[in-house]
Amino acid sequence: MVIITPALTALIEKYPHAEITLLTSPDGKRVLNGFHPQIQNVWLLDRKKLFPFIQRSQLKKLIQQSRFEHIFCFETKTSFKKLFQTTNAQQHILQNIDSAETNFAEHCLHLVNPDLSKTSNPIYLPVTQQAEQQSNELLESIGITKDTFVIGLHPSFSGLAKGIGRKGKMLIHKSWPEKNWGRLAEYFSEYAKQNNIDIKVIIDLLPDEKALGQRIVAASNNSVNLLIPKPNFERYKATLSRMNILVAPDTGPAHIAAAVGTNLLELFSGHNPKDCAPYALDEKLTILCAENYPRSESGLKAISAEEVFQASKKFLPADKD
Repeated sequence: MVIITPALTALIEKYPHAEITLLTSPDGKRVLNGFHPQIQNVWLLDRKKLFPFIQRSQLKKLIQQSRFEHIFCFETKTSFKKLFQTTNAQQHILQNIDSAETNFAEHCLHLVNPDLSKTSNPIYLPVTQQAEQQSNELLESIGITKDTFVIGLHPSFSGLAKGIGRKGKMLIHKSWPEKNWGRLAEYFSEYAKQNNIDIKVIIDLLPDEKALGQRIVAASNNSVNLLIPKPNFERYKATLSRMNILVAPDTGPAHIAAAVGTNLLELFSGHNPKDCAPYALDEKLTILCAENYPRSESGLKAISAEEVFQASKKFLPADKD
């Protein structure tokens, strides 16, 4: 859902007086909450529900009755196209996207306007003032002020707890060793002391990821501040936007951080970043690919903590003295 935000922005610019209806999942609704007032209707397609064919039948009838002038489909599965194939709307459908050398966000963007690029339309998500206040209160509780340079680490991904089957095979490509996260935090702590800079390293995790965070805190010799607040997506976005840097594997929070303007250092393995890296401005994004290091067959383990730290220096503040 974050990936299609450049295309949504382009749609709003192309049709400034249009009323936009968004068909998405419950997660998609949460991610795009408050994106723009022109998105006046959000219809849900929840594929986790029982008897999904009933839901699809109802949606198909609703789409026909709504008499849309244009329908833009950013899904590639043919089942979605069947929802509106009998309407009279002008249909704009993704085609010929088998190239792994072009970001999927760009495919979606060019479906709306082929003359645009991420220079004018990078990924974007809004952050509310209320969420910023909630985030600031949380960060103040661990001594972070407006002058603190905040570095975020995101060591988890959605399949981390599912270490079997397809998800298990993804582990080497998504999971960086806990000792590496800890050592990286130590590098940042040492840099802060050497350069007389107020730097705080934080990990903001869900409650069921607490044990992982605690192990990394121990591996870092307490160089990490672990946050396990009550889940609140709006507050989480605001905390990501407050970070000066986020270090993360190829996972959803990396896209969200880039969408709220945070500098991102992303660790890739097993996938082509040209296809699926965050569609962010080049100066805001640094990518390290395991395939460019010895022992790349071991996945993210091939990238050392020192190499990540050295790559992050482009984003770090200089010596205060």
